[in-house]
Amino acid sequence: MRHQTPLAAGFYLAYRRPRSEQAGSWLARWKDKGEKVDKQLRIGDADDYTEADGIRILNYAQAQKKAEAWFQEAVHLLELERGGEVVPAGPYSVADAWSDYLDDARRRAVKGLKIMDQTAKAHILPTLGELPVAKLTRKRIETWHEALSTAPRRSNRKVPEGEEPAPPLNPPKDELRARRDTANRILTNLKAALNFAAAQRRVVGATPWREVKPFQRTTSQRVRFLNVEEQRKLVAACEPDLRSLVMGALYTGGRYGELCKVLVRDFDPIHRTLFIQWGKGKGDAVSRSVSLSKEAVAWFKAFTKGRDPDELMWRRTAVTRTKRLTLLHDPNGWTDYDQVFAMEKAVKAAGIAIVTFHELRHTYASGLINAGVPLMFVAKQLGHADTRMCERHYGHIARQALAASIEQLSPKLGLFKPPKANRPDAVKSKKKSRIA
Repeated sequence: MRHQTPLAAGFYLAYRRPRSEQAGSWLARWKDKGEKVDKQLRIGDADDYTEADGIRILNYAQAQKKAEAWFQEAVHLLELERGGEVVPAGPYSVADAWSDYLDDARRRAVKGLKIMDQTAKAHILPTLGELPVAKLTRKRIETWHEALSTAPRRSNRKVPEGEEPAPPLNPPKDELRARRDTANRILTNLKAALNFAAAQRRVVGATPWREVKPFQRTTSQRVRFLNVEEQRKLVAACEPDLRSLVMGALYTGGRYGELCKVLVRDFDPIHRTLFIQWGKGKGDAVSRSVSLSKEAVAWFKAFTKGRDPDELMWRRTAVTRTKRLTLLHDPNGWTDYDQVFAMEKAVKAAGIAIVTFHELRHTYASGLINAGVPLMFVAKQLGHADTRMCERHYGHIARQALAASIEQLSPKLGLFKPPKANRPDAVKSKKKSRIA
């Protein structure tokens, strides 16, 4: 026995009752001769003998709602197929969304894709990869996000056979903050993939991931700065190739990856700038011209004198490469991770506290701020679109520099003189008289 009710043109909700005394079934049917479509899906059991639970056993209203959701998805998939999209055979999963997002990011030449994909394979896909996007819930994502923040640090060490893995230690407060910060970054990657899927209309309906909030107060405020004496010690301890690269970072605030791509012709002695084309960011923030100090201009003139304008500004000539030669435009260029061991060696020889190459950028920024350079100018030098990053990392320095500048540069109006009893000279004279 079968009854069929039209919900809209070409869309039907059907009830089928077997000849036996068993409960009936609800069916969603899409039949359209013009579109040459005839599809049917069993969506659940009828509540003939058992109370409806909204999941497996459905009453009429629940069956209608479920059928309408299937119709919407089926029409959407048909539109994608006719538009040339490759539609997964099964439900559109989180893994499918990540794959589509990664393909689009490659097309747009987004940086850092290798690390993003490794992170997804380690933290997103094992737990959420097989889940249909349509079945994601806010609670499910929040549970996954919380688990990320409490998981122990991953290790490549293999536990020998017969040895028990070491129990997780209670991490210190700063490490907990760092883990939450990492969990936030991974959540951002997941949201980006799912938002892309929604924008491309590969999923329809609710978007619960947009309701999941990141952990608050996870950004570290501890940033390492080198004072002038430490900078001199570090430069003196560096090997020649690294020394010029470190000096370039201290004079420009450039990132390691940016400096590795700078050419000799990017230095402009007339306008006193260094052009950084392959920066990090979007839009105008990608490329920038860094204004140079008088000392920096003099050093760059000496460093580039007589050199080929089209060669890399910083080259690593003291080593002979045996690997990755085919990946480099210039075999003597600096590439990923080359500076790590060299910096560690130089820092140890200099006898200063541990510092990374990126912290030379922080040192440059802090020097400008301490000298009274406005945050907006510092942001432009560093390649930031606005001052938010500067305020996050150097806000306390900026406040101190502001207070010092106000103290030093405010005009002396002479409108008020404190009473003699409260004046510093009066206090000193009283102390002297007491001693006498």
